[in-house]
Amino acid sequence: MSRTLVATALLLSCALPLGAQSAYGSSGDTLRYREVTQGKLTLTGPQGDIPISIEQRSQIAVVRMRGDSARAWYDSLALAASSPAGDQRPATDSALKQPFRLAFDPRGHVKLVQAPSFPKSFEGRTDLSHQFDDFFLRLPAKPLTVGLAWSDSASRTDSTAEKFTRWATNADYRVERDTVVDGTPAMIIAVKQRVKIAGEGPVPNQPMRATSAMDGTEEGFFVFAPKAGRVIARRRSGHLEGDIFMKGAMGEMTMKQAYSFTGTVDAVR
Repeated sequence: MSRTLVATALLLSCALPLGAQSAYGSSGDTLRYREVTQGKLTLTGPQGDIPISIEQRSQIAVVRMRGDSARAWYDSLALAASSPAGDQRPATDSALKQPFRLAFDPRGHVKLVQAPSFPKSFEGRTDLSHQFDDFFLRLPAKPLTVGLAWSDSASRTDSTAEKFTRWATNADYRVERDTVVDGTPAMIIAVKQRVKIAGEGPVPNQPMRATSAMDGTEEGFFVFAPKAGRVIARRRSGHLEGDIFMKGAMGEMTMKQAYSFTGTVDAVR
């Protein structure tokens, strides 16, 4: 769905039945989404700013299975990063069609059961194993109605012998209005959330280790079709700031870091 279509959808209204379902659709259908995420990371140290641009473009397929399970995979994937060291566009062919296994309950809470093995060229650039941690709208227990507000939180901690990452969000949702998208009744649901990320591990290609912490806010909205039980679109933007401390044989260094990002997700017909 284009930006124009989203804007048009916001102007339309359609009365949904009271008690519109607050659950994702049943198993069997394969849903496909086109996602674009763009980010700008700025590291600030004694020598000045180091700007880094990051982009991910993908088409993703998700199919609900029986019970609270799902499979997902990339139909297409393009990664790009740009920094003073040059541009990088790692090959992604080996990551396509490789299945994720997910626990996916009817209210959109997703837990990773198993991720594909991604190429080593992705390391230090992106962690696609958690593509679905915050991909779907987390629905309330109550039926969706205009004006309904609710909160939800999510967290994860990953650790190995070499590194760990801790991620947490606290999100507030509110149903803003009814709408219609390509003839499908839907709802516009605003979301604001606080994001905290911390980690520690080796610096890629350097004899150093880094400890990092960032926190900030994100705002945006979902377009959700209650009757169909699926996300039609999502828009998001956010800004995180914090410090990164690096230590190695050559000494120690602390840098400021700031990360701004935008993301779009659109259902593919």
